[in-house]
Amino acid sequence: MLHQVAQFMARRVWYAWLLRVAICSAGTLLIGPLSAASLLWFFPTGDPDALRQMQGWLIAAIIVSSIVAMVLTYYFVRLCFRYLDQRDPSELRMDINARMPVMLLSGCIVSANVLAVIFLFQLALGWIEVKSVSDPFNSLFLLSAFTSLVQFASIGFAEEVRYRAYGYASGEGSVPLPVLVVANAVIYALLHAQYNQFGIIALVNLMVIAGFYIAALHFFNSIWFGVGFHFAWDFTQVSVFGLAFSGTGNTSLIVIEQSGPPLLVGGTALIEAGLLYFVVFAAATSLIVYLLRQRSAGVAPV
Repeated sequence: MLHQVAQFMARRVWYAWLLRVAICSAGTLLIGPLSAASLLWFFPTGDPDALRQMQGWLIAAIIVSSIVAMVLTYYFVRLCFRYLDQRDPSELRMDINARMPVMLLSGCIVSANVLAVIFLFQLALGWIEVKSVSDPFNSLFLLSAFTSLVQFASIGFAEEVRYRAYGYASGEGSVPLPVLVVANAVIYALLHAQYNQFGIIALVNLMVIAGFYIAALHFFNSIWFGVGFHFAWDFTQVSVFGLAFSGTGNTSLIVIEQSGPPLLVGGTALIEAGLLYFVVFAAATSLIVYLLRQRSAGVAPV
């Protein structure tokens, strides 16, 4: 393996790979803000009173811009792969087919259940105190929850398509697997460096989480399980359990106060900075890798 890595570094193929990833990432990172700006341009942003009167239209614009951003990101990534990589976009593992809704739903269910177990575990240990439960039929809560749902769907989709579909597939065949996995994980982890709780533990945890998504990509041969998992992870922790931002009122179904040790449970802006999440994702990644090896050996069913 070390010889393979040395040969790869000597050929300097990684320059071309990083350049392709940088171009694709820059383009997709601009799509979201440009989509939002193109719609929000019509609103009187300098007049708070007028904005309050147009709140419904403003939320609709945010939702529409998120959906437009997902569509544009999908096709932009396919174009990058076809023309920058000169390869068939089907290798991105993000084709829209009959498996897509099943994979999305499976990812959502697994993610929500994992977070539910983590929430109940912390609740049992007294690390979480439930302050209140929002009325799920309150119109303000429903509007906020739906807006969050669309926004988190857009974020989860964009990150998985950008870094797992394109970033990973672009390096396959030219970048040694160990280098590709580690580089992909480091890039993904460093994207979260703007959070206050970001540090060594968060860096390692997020790299492990990236490894989990890559393992799932190989196991299902599809990006859609990861997209569903990523979306549901963000939405469930924020809008259901209130794990990311406690005391957020109508934005979360369950309003909590978290008092567990930060070393284990992370912080109010980045729960993935806790060792608890390292254990969860390291175990999940190990399980998927084990199943992949079993399948390659003809032991586990495909």
